[in-house]
Amino acid sequence: MKTKNKTAIGIGLIFLEISLLLAFFSFVPSSVIAEIGTPDATVLTNLTVGNTYPEVINVSIDDDAASLILTPNATTLVQCMAILRDYNGDADIVAVNATFYDSVASSSGDSDDNNYHYTNSSCVIDADTGGYNGYTDDPYLSLANCTFQVEYYANAEDWICHVTVNDTVGWMGENTDVITISPLLSLGLPDTINYGIVNATEVSNENTTNVTNYGNVQVNLSLEGYGAVEDDNLAMVCTLGNIGTIAIEHEKYNLTTPNPGQFTLAQLAGNYTNLTSGAPPIRRFELDYRTNDTVNEAIKEAYWRIYVPKGVAGTCNGSIIFGATQAAAS
Repeated sequence: MKTKNKTAIGIGLIFLEISLLLAFFSFVPSSVIAEIGTPDATVLTNLTVGNTYPEVINVSIDDDAASLILTPNATTLVQCMAILRDYNGDADIVAVNATFYDSVASSSGDSDDNNYHYTNSSCVIDADTGGYNGYTDDPYLSLANCTFQVEYYANAEDWICHVTVNDTVGWMGENTDVITISPLLSLGLPDTINYGIVNATEVSNENTTNVTNYGNVQVNLSLEGYGAVEDDNLAMVCTLGNIGTIAIEHEKYNLTTPNPGQFTLAQLAGNYTNLTSGAPPIRRFELDYRTNDTVNEAIKEAYWRIYVPKGVAGTCNGSIIFGATQAAAS
């Protein structure tokens, strides 16, 4: 009788143990796929991403132009457009800055100088890309417009637009694009060279003419004169007189040294160079381009005289073509 009772108790304990095990494993997640007694178990993991870095995924200077031609004696608007991406949403982008700088003479962090460095600390941000450069708008993309007013004397070099973007926690992304600023040849001169009243068979007083470089490279000069039409071998055409014209070789210049005072025809020939008509020679002038942001110092003097022969009278007029050519130093 005692044996039966022990046996019954043992069987009851076994069933109780099985019941407890079944109850325990009924609360274990279904992702635990290992069986009791096996060495492996798979457990799911998860997290929530907090902040992500903003990105500048594309920068385009003037719609991906290869080169830029500046405007003589004025500024030129340069646009850097940037496609931005932030996977926290486009509203997470709070600031976009850009620098535009000469890749040879400067770097992004330098101070501004009109020859080689410009800064825009307030680029305009638009949450809608408008499909710019093929980037279809979505909740993560924005478009930044960074503009610069670039002076005519900015260096003729490869320039970089460096765009940086910041999000709400101060994380940053960046990217660049490159464009070439082309050499700009441009001169500024007075409307007229006025020799005043000159008697026949005499040499005029010296006229000092300021030549201003409104470009971005050092220049030499080509000089060509004509009386009525190009290549006519005349310096001036006069309203009176039996000849009525002044030959081209009677108008002369000196590009280096002033020579004040009265001159004879022989002295004129010894100190000045004849103006020519037709294909003009290149004369060394080496007028540098502007480097001072406050004062335009890119100015140099040229000195002119004319001899009035017999047979002309009245009022005389002619033209001089000043041509700029890039000097070797540039």
